[in-house]
Amino acid sequence: MTESNPHVLIMLTVGKADNGKNATMAFSCGMSALAMGHPATIFLTSDGSVWGFQGSAEGIRVQGFPPLEDLIAQYLDAGGDLIICSVCHKTCSTGNPHSNPTIEMLPQTQIGGFATIIDRGMGGMTVTF
Repeated sequence: MTESNPHVLIMLTVGKADNGKNATMAFSCGMSALAMGHPATIFLTSDGSVWGFQGSAEGIRVQGFPPLEDLIAQYLDAGGDLIICSVCHKTCSTGNPHSNPTIEMLPQTQIGGFATIIDRGMGGMTVTF
């Protein structure tokens, strides 16, 4: 990352309660950043961590946008980073907080903490959904 090419950090905290609207906006924002040549990271935290798991976006489509499942795949294929909160991947995503999630994470998805996100946000910009 350089000052002329700042990192775009997108925080997604909303799960399925809004039928995927915030997730659609977040992944669309990430695609826009990548199309503009900026490195992008979407950080899934709180209820938003559900979007980092296989099948979570299946059948979700917000009017005027491609299906969420397609947006997520396009974002990852374009080189966007997807990080699930190191605590939330167990406590807010699927299953029980004392065991590993029963559903596999999406390919290329990482687990990271707040230090990782602060590092990526420094000198760049952050958008929250």
